[in-house]
Amino acid sequence: MTEASPEAPSEPLPFDAVLLIAPEAHVPVAGTTLLTRAAFTAARAGARRLLCLGTAPLRPPRMPTLPIAWAASEDRAAVDAWLGEASAVVVAAATTVTDPRTLTAFVASADGAPRLAPGGLLWRGTASDADRGIDAVAGATARRASAAAATNGTGRWTPPRAALLVDASTPAGRTEASRGLFERIGRAGDSWFTRHVDRRLSRAITRLLLPTGIAPNAITLTSIAIGVAAGALFAVGSGLAALLGALLFLLSTIVDGCDGEVARLTFRESRFGARLDVIGDNVVHLVLFAGIAVGLYRHTPDRRFVVLGAVLLAGLVVSMATVWWSFVRHRPTSAQRRVFEAFASREFAYVLVLLTAAGLLEWFLWGAAIGNWVFSGALLALGRAGAR
Repeated sequence: MTEASPEAPSEPLPFDAVLLIAPEAHVPVAGTTLLTRAAFTAARAGARRLLCLGTAPLRPPRMPTLPIAWAASEDRAAVDAWLGEASAVVVAAATTVTDPRTLTAFVASADGAPRLAPGGLLWRGTASDADRGIDAVAGATARRASAAAATNGTGRWTPPRAALLVDASTPAGRTEASRGLFERIGRAGDSWFTRHVDRRLSRAITRLLLPTGIAPNAITLTSIAIGVAAGALFAVGSGLAALLGALLFLLSTIVDGCDGEVARLTFRESRFGARLDVIGDNVVHLVLFAGIAVGLYRHTPDRRFVVLGAVLLAGLVVSMATVWWSFVRHRPTSAQRRVFEAFASREFAYVLVLLTAAGLLEWFLWGAAIGNWVFSGALLALGRAGAR
């Protein structure tokens, strides 16, 4: 079940981050090493610079594009020199798994006084207190962190209920961290069905794909290829080929969810990937709907399938243009976003399987033909209403 994210300010507060590197920091969890995950999480939560305390690996890890320095943990002169340019400082063990919203909430919770997260996994304070923060996190257990807070005047931070904050330095902790990360890879607009059915299937595939290191864009291209093959099977015109096509299209939609999951888990989202995903969806839908119309006509040569197919394809082109006009050329309203999320869900793939198995594929063609035009009209009407 996907939990709500902890509350955090819309604009992260800037800070400088110190990551304490233990050998376990180079162990992968959910597709990327704990060190890389900690660095990207800090960057997305508002970190301006990173200081990594520990031995630098021989092979440079994948890291975010911000100033990064390395220093030995015992080299206090180098640490002090780096801290001399810092203001707000966050110290974290690189084996701590959290997410940007939780870390942003932690940074925003401090009122200038030092703050310590449970277990001593995170510390926040000023540069002048950072040495104490490094010592607290470096030697932290829940009991020792509590003692440090009592003796050093560090306030304790109580995480929100939905916060992600896990010590992944042990195998059990890494299992818990992986589970927490997978619970949070859905989208805010996911429907109940998508969260509880579709995401369960896509997560199972994502778990298999992550150890391979496959790029999200490669997953997108695979999804497109499967979807095009599904449309070709529909065009054959036999009941068995249509059922296989429906199952292939369902697989395509599930794999289509994996590219975003892999990208979010491994911090490899990109503007190009998002555009490729949208273009791929449109290509697959064009081929799919055309294949269904052709297959129905080859099975039962009736001119109404030609007309219906033409109406459907024209509606799809119009809906694509409407989405471009509403979401690219203009800023969409909240109502337009809700309509788009409702129509863009992958649930219709399951309906297609059921109707194909029941021999009611024509019903799907009618529904898709009408639905595309209704979708376009709703977006345009809501856009005009929001402009008033």
